[in-house]
Amino acid sequence: MSARPIVLATDGSPSAAEATLEAVELARALDTPLVVVAVEHAPFLFAGTGSYGYAELWTEIRKVEQNRIEHALEQACAVADEAGVTCDPVHATEGSPVADQICKLALARRAQMIVVGAHGWGSVGRVLHGSVSTAVVHEARCPVLVVPSAQFAEQTVDTLDGAVRVREGVS
Repeated sequence: MSARPIVLATDGSPSAAEATLEAVELARALDTPLVVVAVEHAPFLFAGTGSYGYAELWTEIRKVEQNRIEHALEQACAVADEAGVTCDPVHATEGSPVADQICKLALARRAQMIVVGAHGWGSVGRVLHGSVSTAVVHEARCPVLVVPSAQFAEQTVDTLDGAVRVREGVS
């Protein structure tokens, strides 16, 4: 029986790069494979516009998105390969919400853990952009490690006792 993999969800962003480093280090330390998933999605504003004369624009947007996903997968697998970690890239296409696709893949692969980055946008940013990491935490059937972006990790956290500095450089 092969080792249960760690699933890394990436979108190619700087916060995903931080999560990639953590996932690769965990996979190396646990001697387990890494499954890297990136979910394709196009801006909802252009969905369904093909019949209104925007078919070429929609096709170009999809092509750019597909290239972005492939690049994100290549980057993550390159980091894994350099560390000697087996990497299986999964290019998921649009369909159900991103978090659903990540969690379904993790379940299908019997993942021991999901690693995902957090942008650290705050409440307004989450309303505008959504939060994949929060949705994954709530939907996953395995442990989830949410890795904050370096910028987010350096921010000051307010507590009831005053301001406490978040530890920097935690890995």
